[in-house]
Amino acid sequence: MEDILNLQPYFISIAYLGFAVSIMAFLPLYTKKAKITYIIPLLCIGMLLYAIGAPLPWPEPLYNLNYGKIITEIIVIVSLMTAGLKIGTQYTWLEWKRPLSLIFFTMPLFMVAVYLISYYLLELNGPVSLLLAAVLAPTDPVLASEMQLEEHQHKDTKDSGMQFTLTAEAGLNDGLAFPFVFLAILWSKSNGFLDLDWQEFFGFYVGYKIIAGIVLGACIGYIYSSIIAYHSPNQKKKILNGFIALALTFFSYGMAEALNAYGFLSVFATGVFMQYHRPKSENKSVDDFMIPFIEEIEKLLVVVWTIFFGGAIVSGILGYTNGYGIGASLLIVLVLRPVLGYVAMLTTSYVPEKKWAIGFFGIKGIGSVFYLSYGLLHGEFEGYESIYGIVSYVILFSIIIHGVSSLRVLDYFRKREN
Repeated sequence: MEDILNLQPYFISIAYLGFAVSIMAFLPLYTKKAKITYIIPLLCIGMLLYAIGAPLPWPEPLYNLNYGKIITEIIVIVSLMTAGLKIGTQYTWLEWKRPLSLIFFTMPLFMVAVYLISYYLLELNGPVSLLLAAVLAPTDPVLASEMQLEEHQHKDTKDSGMQFTLTAEAGLNDGLAFPFVFLAILWSKSNGFLDLDWQEFFGFYVGYKIIAGIVLGACIGYIYSSIIAYHSPNQKKKILNGFIALALTFFSYGMAEALNAYGFLSVFATGVFMQYHRPKSENKSVDDFMIPFIEEIEKLLVVVWTIFFGGAIVSGILGYTNGYGIGASLLIVLVLRPVLGYVAMLTTSYVPEKKWAIGFFGIKGIGSVFYLSYGLLHGEFEGYESIYGIVSYVILFSIIIHGVSSLRVLDYFRKREN
């Protein structure tokens, strides 16, 4: 009898998680009517479950770094595959220049600004300031999913505006922020910034790992797409199921990391080039379940993460920083990214409202948690505790501010275009 009673918290935990996941069957229907993202009510559910003492395996942020790294790692690579599959190979170089301007202009300047704020205003040491800047640099492909493309794009009906730009940016910058995470790690282990092996950093961490990740992923996706092209339409329907997309996600990521390349870039490139031999026209396309299936997997994982993040908020993770950290978090969400994103879009033909929207929706989220966990696991940082609170505030502000505005902004532009 005692053994049965000891198992009850385990079964109750499963029941809680099952209940939370089941809510996703209808939650998006109501949140769309309310013009908010489904992340907000999920966050509230997590906070409530922790407050009432639900016997879930609530993680301790400072002591479960590896646990947090693995969970967020899986969520991000699934989301990157989804983004890659939606974009495909239908876009021209001129169209790709728009998200690339966010990568090569907005992201570096954003990191410089965050570093200066961290070092001079928050008085964090150099390696920790750089880590925080790199952690917060990427636009999250997971929590920004409702602002991104909704389905696979075709040449004759593709979206080349705000949703494409944000989807492509989120797909690329998660991998391209990694060199700066490694730079912070290397700095934390060295005697000083000038003592770093700069030839190794630019040659290996910037050059090799980026190029190898993109090339490997593109080859995997292209080979798979070429094999599928030899099959009949009926056979393609059976092959193009959700499991193959999930399988290639893990295969591409695992191979890239085994070769010391950036797995995030590899997965995104795999998703893009998996569509290489797909029909360019929508009326010739074969329906498949790859995107709907992998989107459902992504939502399942997001539900679990959001509930635990809600619990972390109630448990006191926000208390690791002070009023200056809160102010810096708001500055990052409301000023730095919007302004720098808008400036990057000045070279495009978008109307001013759309330029501001693209700049504004640099949503921060699960990717930042992964980078933070990875950096702290592999580096030797001192005095880093406060960045837990700063990153958490940035994610929380992003969830709330972007969560109540994103669907309204999308509706605004759709009405203008119709």
